[in-house]
Amino acid sequence: MKLIEYSVQWAKGEMFEGMCIAILGVVTLLCTFLVHRYGTTVNARALLLPSFIFALLFMVLGSYMMYSNNHRITTFQTAYEADPQEFILDEKKRVEDFQIMYPASLAISAVCFIVTLLAFAFSESATFHATGLALSAFGLSLIIIDYFSKERAHIYYEYILNHL
Repeated sequence: MKLIEYSVQWAKGEMFEGMCIAILGVVTLLCTFLVHRYGTTVNARALLLPSFIFALLFMVLGSYMMYSNNHRITTFQTAYEADPQEFILDEKKRVEDFQIMYPASLAISAVCFIVTLLAFAFSESATFHATGLALSAFGLSLIIIDYFSKERAHIYYEYILNHL
């Protein structure tokens, strides 16, 4: 398989991941509306704003991933047709440059979990607890997203190196 074909396949995988993230956001938004409609406890009411923000964040993030990777496919094809070797070098650099994202998102996840633990350990506030739950869901989502993204990036990078 030519590198361009693999690059397009990689971008389509990123688009699928973006679609899954956007769907998670939509499902969370629907659940938030259900909690708003039927939730009567203090904890249910406290969860509304954090879950709404989480839902919007994931809908925007997922939609952006679908849009940007769809655009990237066209850019890939144009760049590859112009100069295949330059395309390979550019892709190698691009993949190397976004590797910093994985440790950063792991650190963000750790902070989310620590804040949640602190909220539950040292506060009786339903608002802090709900915010902590949303942060934990966010942190866990980052770990899951990166679990698959990092694997695909590693495979893609190896494929790029084989074409140099």
